[in-house]
Amino acid sequence: MAYNVQNFTYDGPGDSVCYGKQDNHNHQQANQFTVDITAYLTAQGCTHIHAGAFRSNQPEPANGKEFKWNGANWVKA
Repeated sequence: MAYNVQNFTYDGPGDSVCYGKQDNHNHQQANQFTVDITAYLTAQGCTHIHAGAFRSNQPEPANGKEFKWNGANWVKA
């Protein structure tokens, strides 16, 4: 099983590895990943968010925040 994986850094607690199951090779879904995770972190009170390199087709990370595609957006699992 392949995953989209991206590290985000921000002021406050530090950083988060975020990942979501890659159902298919969909560029719109991939682009939406960064947008939705940034919105989630902003809603959690994180500031000065910096999205690291986006990587697709990765193994499941040992730890991090998992997100699921609901048909329109990535949401926290």
